[in-house]
Amino acid sequence: MPLEIKDRALFVADAHENGKNRTLFSKLLCMVKSGEITAPQLFLMGDIFDLLVGGAKKTELIFKNEIEILEEIAQKIEVFYFEGNHDFNLDRIFSSVKVIPLKLQPILFESECGTFALSHGDLGGTCAYKFYTALIRNPFLTALLNLVDFQGFITKTILKKLETKELCKKMETFQNIAAKKTLFYENCDFIVEGHYHQNQSFASKKCVYINLGAFACGGKIYQFNSKTKPHFQSLTFSEA
Repeated sequence: MPLEIKDRALFVADAHENGKNRTLFSKLLCMVKSGEITAPQLFLMGDIFDLLVGGAKKTELIFKNEIEILEEIAQKIEVFYFEGNHDFNLDRIFSSVKVIPLKLQPILFESECGTFALSHGDLGGTCAYKFYTALIRNPFLTALLNLVDFQGFITKTILKKLETKELCKKMETFQNIAAKKTLFYENCDFIVEGHYHQNQSFASKKCVYINLGAFACGGKIYQFNSKTKPHFQSLTFSEA
């Protein structure tokens, strides 16, 4: 039976939660858990945390609360977590959340309005980038990190550096990038990615390419509706 995107499903991309200056995602999870925000499905499109690596004990400890809440939510509704380049090897962490590793992306989902190919968005890239993504997912590297990361110094240093990373910059040539990305997809009417933080969409003869904006940039989330255009309704989540 094919996978299905249900109406009113929520999509969150690139929250880059770090427990310091970006904590809004944790508050969103609490509201989904409590039922203040309702949805039949929750799609997490990668880079939800600044650094979460399955098997890297310090990263799991830092985000222990969010991990537990996600597992609780996944007991009630479907939660799909697409691994990104900041969060991976997640099948070691989650049991109820449906983890989609990079090697299985894109995944096709059906709806009344067509077929959607979903992925975090870091498919393709240079040979150097492909080598990098394979290297950081190596379990031996994770084991080494656990061995040398005394009192979490390395993990905390990485997270501290990422606190000041510019996440909301607009890319002037993004339409050209989007056109090239469609070459990596087949048999779909729509492509949905995060990764680039652009909140833009482009139609071509082949399909419609949709890049979701980053939750880290103003709390942007999306609700899916097969009967409206655009099908992804942009919403803004805030603490108020």
